[in-house]
Amino acid sequence: MNKELIEELDQIPMLPEAVLKIEKIYADSESTVADMTKALSDDPLIVANILKIANSPLYGFSREIRDIGQAVSLYGKDTIRSFALNIAANECVPINVSPYGITTSGYIQKAQTQNALIANWAGKIDRSSLALLAPASFLVEIGKIIISQYIIKNAKEDEFKVALENNNSVEKAEKVVCGSSSYDVGATVFFNWNFDSELVYLVRHCDEPEDASDEESKKLAMYLKVAKTAVDFKGEITKESLEEAYDLIEEFELDRDKFEEAIDKIQSA
Repeated sequence: MNKELIEELDQIPMLPEAVLKIEKIYADSESTVADMTKALSDDPLIVANILKIANSPLYGFSREIRDIGQAVSLYGKDTIRSFALNIAANECVPINVSPYGITTSGYIQKAQTQNALIANWAGKIDRSSLALLAPASFLVEIGKIIISQYIIKNAKEDEFKVALENNNSVEKAEKVVCGSSSYDVGATVFFNWNFDSELVYLVRHCDEPEDASDEESKKLAMYLKVAKTAVDFKGEITKESLEEAYDLIEEFELDRDKFEEAIDKIQSA
């Protein structure tokens, strides 16, 4: 990671106080749905944005969710916390990923579709996995925003475009231009925000699960890699992206039936 990129990371603000309060309640094993609801209710803007996400057809609820207490009860603390973190992160790091040829709306839609896929797939197999996979599925690409800021600020758009054309992966192009992959950058952002070390580790290894040091971390990274492969940067699940995801599911020996159920639910939304 080069000096200029490190300086870019140092300029990212910390998460707002309201979100830190939510994190504190989430981390308390004795906290209740009511405690989480009260903490969220103190910030009307977060509440409004959470309800907007919660009412997305991607998550499959047939009736409108009108208040934050109802949202927490239906989704659970893991998923609602991931909604809050995603909202706060987008305020701290405004989305601009134009050097990658990605639109802001595509980036947002990809994050939300990945989250819905994880909730309807991994969450149905092991709900406890959502403690890490729910926020990671929203924020796994945040490093691309930081790298984009670095590229734009240092007038490296043409250099990055050439690197993308000359390398067979985005990660290799990132390393050529700024000395680090976006997943390493994202993990560093999470570390600076004092996120759980397991969440930092998950994002760092999401593209190469085999490098994780223990079996549980490997499996979570596998789920995350499949999810981010299945959804393209227009936020769409295409025939091509699904074929790649199915290849990974076979390689990783994950549950294909429940994955297909989750895909059907999202595509019928």
